[in-house]
Formats: sequence, C-alpha cells, structure tokens
Amino acid sequence: MFPITRFKIEDRSMEPNFKSGDYVLVNKLAYAFGNPSKGDIIVFKHPKEKDRILIKRVSLVSNSDEYYVTGDNKDFSQDSRHFGEIKKDLIIGKVWIHIKK
Repeated sequence: MFPITRFKIEDRSMEPNFKSGDYVLVNKLAYAFGNPSKGDIIVFKHPKEKDRILIKRVSLVSNSDEYYVTGDNKDFSQDSRHFGEIKKDLIIGKVWIHIKK
C-alpha cells in the first residue's frame, strides 16, 4: 500500500478553498497513530454510499472515533448535517498537498 494517493475535486462543496478540477494528495498514514483534529481537511468514504469519496473539513471531534465534518461551501455541501458524524474507519487520509488547476 502506497501511503500517498491522489484525488480529483469534482464538486463545489469546498469552494473557495478547493475548486472542481483541483487535485489533492492525501496522506493515508496521517491518522495511523493519531486522530484528526478540528480544522483538518480529510478525504473519506461516504457513510451511506460506500463507493462515493468526499473531501470535508473536520468541524467537531466528539470522541476519538467520530467526527463532524462540513464543507466550506455550506450551500453546496452534503456533509454531517445530512448524514451525521463519520467514524474514523471511513477516513482515507488527510489532505497533504493541494494542486490547483
């Protein structure tokens, strides 16, 4: 398993910081020995649509295994307001590098 992977931003949920067509490099080992913190930008599997990948900001950490995530563009974001907190095992990794289109 390679610890870094690339994802393409395909929606407007993280605008203006991340725009559709941008890429992110994600560190898949970032949380192997720790937990996400408030403000971290993470990539994770949608809790109800497992084949869908999302990028969001950690807004609230309720305990070491559940995280409330939101998009920066609240009007165009499907996030914890819609599907609730996400479990740590859904997290793919932490955004490490942002490559703008």
